[in-house]
Amino acid sequence: TQIFVIILAGIFAAVRGDLSVGSFFVFISYEGMILWPVRNLGRILADMGKMSVSIGRLQEILDETPEDVASGETPPIEGRIEFDHVQFQYEGDSQPVLKDLTFTIEKGMTVALIGPTGGGKSTLVHLLMRLYDPTSGQIRIDGHDITDIQRTWLRQNIGIVLQEPFLFSKTIYDNIHLARRGAHREEVEQAARIASVHEVIAEFDRGYDTLVGEKGVTLSGGQKQRIAIARTVLSPQPILIFDDSLSAVDTQTDAKIRAALKEVQSQTTTLIITQRVASAMDADLILVLEQGRITQAGTHDQLLEEEGLYRRIVEIQTARMNEGGEEA
Repeated sequence: TQIFVIILAGIFAAVRGDLSVGSFFVFISYEGMILWPVRNLGRILADMGKMSVSIGRLQEILDETPEDVASGETPPIEGRIEFDHVQFQYEGDSQPVLKDLTFTIEKGMTVALIGPTGGGKSTLVHLLMRLYDPTSGQIRIDGHDITDIQRTWLRQNIGIVLQEPFLFSKTIYDNIHLARRGAHREEVEQAARIASVHEVIAEFDRGYDTLVGEKGVTLSGGQKQRIAIARTVLSPQPILIFDDSLSAVDTQTDAKIRAALKEVQSQTTTLIITQRVASAMDADLILVLEQGRITQAGTHDQLLEEEGLYRRIVEIQTARMNEGGEEA
């Protein structure tokens, strides 16, 4: 806009005789030489502001104390989990996220943790994986305080499937097979069958050799979750965590996957983090987590007999199903 105004003013001046044509072109040439650097200076100053913020964020990361993943014990892990008066509060927060959690999960049990968003379910998983340590209280696995267990060893013995699993920009086969490099193709396909995704893969033109694209962009949310489950099944661990990782599949497929897992991994301790009753109802134990506290504990049938959040969730989700919708 500025250039257009300057050119227009120069033309009028040249027409009136106040400015020669040669002088006009010289002026335009100098104007371009001056204006563009000034404009670029503005962009540079804006970029410097962004750089300053980015450098500050990077410095915060660089100032962090490196996580010690190598020290500690490496005891055999079978899967018994105990939370003993566990409390946790994030640094800078005024209130704890988890408050006096006490419960025991025996080896081979399937336990569902259900409750509203923000209740502390994912934070509990973070503590179990030792991404954080409790502010107070103790978490024990097979009688060992997890703060005494080597982080790397602990995480090698816990399989976890996230709600938004990460897939590499490779083939479906590669994304499953990377869990155990020595696995045969038949084992990869069997893991996919357990995860109820083998038939879906077979329908693709290239089958298991189908490229999933960046972060699995060519797949639906449910397909990505099931491939991640197959990857976990291929390398079974004593403890398995589903962190809302069945949310994108229908209830029938959800039930089919859990039944298949129970059959082949009967000795695996399974923790299901969910907001959907259908994913929790067959668990050996259901824990209801509200505002960082366990307010109810029992089986599906037992909790239906109680006044509380669990029964309200069941009523709401049942009403949605009766209206023709899928459970939340």
